[in-house]
Amino acid sequence: MASSALILALCALTASSLAPVKAPASTQPRNNILSVPERIAQKRQELGDRLPFTTEQIDIEEDTTTIGSLEVPSVALGTISWTPEKERTGFRPGDRLDGKVGTEEARAAVATAALEEGLTFFDTAERYSVGVGETLLADALADGAEYITREMETDVSVGEAYLADTLAAGEEWFMSAKQDTVVATKFTPTPWRRGAQSVVDACEASRKRLGVEQIDLYQIHMPDVVQPGRFFGFVECKDEEYWEGLARCVELGLVKEIGVSNYGPSLLRKCSAFMAKRGLKLASNQIHYSLLARNKGNNQATVDAANELGIKTLAYYPLAMGLLTDKGDQRTGALEHYATGGTGFIGFPFLAKNQVRVPEGGVKPLLDELRAVGAERGKTVTQVALNWIMGSGVIPIAGATTEKYVRDAAGARGWRLTADERRRLEDAADALGFEFQGTFAKRVDGKFVGYGVEEWRLD
Repeated sequence: MASSALILALCALTASSLAPVKAPASTQPRNNILSVPERIAQKRQELGDRLPFTTEQIDIEEDTTTIGSLEVPSVALGTISWTPEKERTGFRPGDRLDGKVGTEEARAAVATAALEEGLTFFDTAERYSVGVGETLLADALADGAEYITREMETDVSVGEAYLADTLAAGEEWFMSAKQDTVVATKFTPTPWRRGAQSVVDACEASRKRLGVEQIDLYQIHMPDVVQPGRFFGFVECKDEEYWEGLARCVELGLVKEIGVSNYGPSLLRKCSAFMAKRGLKLASNQIHYSLLARNKGNNQATVDAANELGIKTLAYYPLAMGLLTDKGDQRTGALEHYATGGTGFIGFPFLAKNQVRVPEGGVKPLLDELRAVGAERGKTVTQVALNWIMGSGVIPIAGATTEKYVRDAAGARGWRLTADERRRLEDAADALGFEFQGTFAKRVDGKFVGYGVEEWRLD
C-alpha cells in the first residue's frame, strides 16, 4: 500500500510539467485554420496597422517533399518558442515559460512571413507554449492570412480595374494557402494516460484547439519513458497501447497521417510492423539531427532505418540551438563551451556522466567551412546548414522565432549542395571531436519530468 501511494504521489508531481493545460478564455481557439470567415472578419477590426512586418514577395523555386499523402515544403517551421502573453496567463507549467515570440503581433508577423515565403508546414504539440501552443498557432495563421489578403484588397494606387484583379488574386491566394497549410502536432505519453482511448481523447482535444476537422500529422512525442515507479521496480511500458490509439485516430478519420518522435531504429521498426498489421503506414519520425548530430547518438543510423522503411524523418534542433548560424561561435551562457571550447553539462551538473568536453576552438572550424560554402553560393550559414539536412532526405524544422529567421530559412530551398560540398561539411564536422548534446536544461535525449530527468536512446 505504501509503495502504491508513493507511486501515485510521484505521478502527481510530474503532472505540472507534462500535462497540457486548458487554455484561458482569452486564448480559446477562435478559428479553423485559415477557414472561418468570422475569425478573419474579427481580425480586420482588431489588427489595425500595428503589425511590424513587410509583405514583399520573394519568388523561390518550389521545393517540396512528401510525408505519406501530405505534400509539404522541404523546410518546416517549429513553434516551441511561442508563448502566450504573461499578463494573460501568469505562471503556468509547460515546455517554455518565456520566449522570443510572446505577443500576438510577433506571432502574426512570423506567420505572415512564412505564408508569403511558401513555408506552410508547421510543427507544434499539445504541451508547447505552456499548454496553448496549438491555439496560438491557429490564431497566428489566421492573422497572417488576413493581413496578406487585406494588403491586396487595399492597394488602391493602381486604379480600380487593377484593384478588381487584385481582389480576385487575393481570394485565390487565400484559398490556396488554406489548402496548402499543413500542421503537425503531438501526443505526450504520461503515466496517467492509459490505453488506446487516451490517445483518441487527446487527439480530439488537439483537433478542437487547432479548429480543424482532421489533423494533418499526429505524432507520439517520445517513447513511454516517464516511469516514476522505476525506483521501486515497477515499469509499465504503454508504447503499444499508444500505437493502437494512433491507429484508431486514423480509422476514425481524426487524422490524415501518423508519426512518432525520438524513436531509434529498433522501436521504429516495431512500430512500423505494428501499423502494417493494421493495414496502416507510419509516415514520420522526428529526431534530433544536424551536422552536429550524426554519429554519437545513433542519429544517422535512425535516418537510414527510416529511409529503409519508407518513413520520412523530421529534424528538430537543425541548427543546434543557433550554433550552426553565422554567430554560432559567439554564443555564451549554456552554449559557450560548444562555441569556443571547454566543459559544460547536460542534465544535473557535477555528475561525470553529464559532462560535455569540447576541444579548444569549439564549433568555429565547422562554421568556417559553412561560411566558405555559403560565400561560394551566395547563401547564409543557416541556409547551407539546413540544405545539408534537406540533401539527406530529411525535413529540418527551423525555429519560427522572427520574420528575419523565417525568411532566412526560406532561402535554403530551391537548390542542393553538391556531393563534394557535403563531404567538405561532413569532414569538418567529424574533425571537431564532439557533437551537440543539448544544454543543462534542454538535453537532446531526455526531458525533465518533475521528479528528475527521464532519458531515451536512439538504439
